[in-house]
Amino acid sequence: MKIRRLTLLSMLFVLAMACGFPLLKSIPPTPVPAGTLPISTWTPLPTLTPSPTLPPTPSAAQLTPKPNSPVINCRSGPDVAYPSLDTINSGQIAVIAGRDDNSTWWYVHNPNNTDQFCWVSASVSTTSGDLSNLPVIPALAVIAINVTVKASISFSMCGGPNAVTFSGTITTNGATKVSFQWEIRGDKTNTTSPQTLTFKTAGTKDAPNPGTYSADCGYYSISLHVISPNDILAKQNFKIGP
Repeated sequence: MKIRRLTLLSMLFVLAMACGFPLLKSIPPTPVPAGTLPISTWTPLPTLTPSPTLPPTPSAAQLTPKPNSPVINCRSGPDVAYPSLDTINSGQIAVIAGRDDNSTWWYVHNPNNTDQFCWVSASVSTTSGDLSNLPVIPALAVIAINVTVKASISFSMCGGPNAVTFSGTITTNGATKVSFQWEIRGDKTNTTSPQTLTFKTAGTKDAPNPGTYSADCGYYSISLHVISPNDILAKQNFKIGP
């Protein structure tokens, strides 16, 4: 019985192959209309905008004493004729807030008293930082800024009078009234009464001399001493004798 079935199936297979009938039907793929294919899309990564390059911030202008000037004066004005308000020591740093009109003096915050400003000479200090935009600070006080003095001796002989005459100049930085006196020191001493010079503008004037002074041989000094509006003097030592 089994043999018959197998024989029958074999005959049917041979017949199907001979007639060209496929045993398995191939299913063609379903055509997709043109233009309907899914389009692959992608989201571009965001473009990173580089941060702008900022110019470096200039460092604050500041100064410190030069190595050969370990202690420097901080004065009330831009000249050695102004009194010293304080000193700045080696290693201390002062922030610069301004300058005079020719940048020979710096207007600084006093490092010992931050509420106070004072002036430091450029000749004794070393600067750093941005100095390009510092404002010009005018001197607040009109004073005598320079004094000169000279003794002229007419020597005759020791034991007798020898004539000495004096001359000097006073310079101010503006219009002011200056009081001064002559001071002679040595074997004979003398101080004249105060005299006055009036300056209508900044400038230099000759100080009226005290007249001819007679003295014996010896060592002396003469000072032209401004006592107002500030204290400043010039002094010369001199000798009478051979």
